[in-house]
Amino acid sequence: MSSDEEALEKIKGSALWMMKAAGFGIPGQLKVLVDPELPFMGYSTRKGGENIIVIAGKALQSGMVEGLLVHEMAHIYRINKLHPSHNSKLLDKVGYSVINQSHLTKDYQIKVIQQAVNHIQDLYADDVAFKVFRIGKIFAGDQTFNFFLDWMTEEPLNSKERKAVWLNIGIMLNNCFALSNMIRHGVLDVDHQAENRIKKFLSRTDNQMREAFAYFRDFMINLKEDVTEKDFEEDLTNYLTKVVELGG
Repeated sequence: MSSDEEALEKIKGSALWMMKAAGFGIPGQLKVLVDPELPFMGYSTRKGGENIIVIAGKALQSGMVEGLLVHEMAHIYRINKLHPSHNSKLLDKVGYSVINQSHLTKDYQIKVIQQAVNHIQDLYADDVAFKVFRIGKIFAGDQTFNFFLDWMTEEPLNSKERKAVWLNIGIMLNNCFALSNMIRHGVLDVDHQAENRIKKFLSRTDNQMREAFAYFRDFMINLKEDVTEKDFEEDLTNYLTKVVELGG
């Protein structure tokens, strides 16, 4: 076993201990794999009853591996607990329904729909992860704030082309996700930097985007822990339909 593999196993053990200490223990075996070519930081899945986390090679050098593993473990916890937000059959059903009924055929459109769903899953995972972060004292306030601030973009694409409209929806959803997560977990907006960044973005868009932002922000902030599959399906359908409507 290489030194990197040994270090990763040690971090995995620490993250598992923190999850358990916070009341979110994960039963069974957990495998952590490294994909040097993965273009994003990581993801979690279950295959053959086995819990698997895959992280990017660059994540090992980021100094945030422990927090990343806790976040991905939070996804696994949600999956194991059968939370509607992590019910893949329900998510596929709603996503495909909205895509098909709206006649979305472009890759960039489908990617934004997937992104919108991922944000909801990440918010629910972070509701678990932030409790674990506090137990393990991972991430000081400024680290958390800077992490979310880096998600935010203040400059939309300056084009009326349909693809640009959809890409700007993606940027808006990213901004909304970051701000909503901060609000859900009491992350201080230092000198109103996040608020000002989002204001600049919205000031460079149109009224429809500004009105939509308020809807998506409130939707993300007010996601409920205890939600039935039926209510979640209805809420998610309405949420994704709003995305489509904004795309025109």
